[in-house]
Amino acid sequence: MAELISAIDHGWKPTSLREEREGSTSFDVVVAEKDGEQREFRSDHLAFHRYVEGLMEDYGLAYS
Repeated sequence: MAELISAIDHGWKPTSLREEREGSTSFDVVVAEKDGEQREFRSDHLAFHRYVEGLMEDYGLAYS
């Protein structure tokens, strides 16, 4: 989560998010973009999920 927060602070913009599953584990995946480059941030932690919920509101995103 710290990497994603830092990236946003440095001008990266969340552009999409999705949920992935591996077995019984669910992951939030955030795609962020800056200057045509994309990066993915992925975590199964509850704190990351809560942060993603905030991004959804702030950036008008929904799970795809």
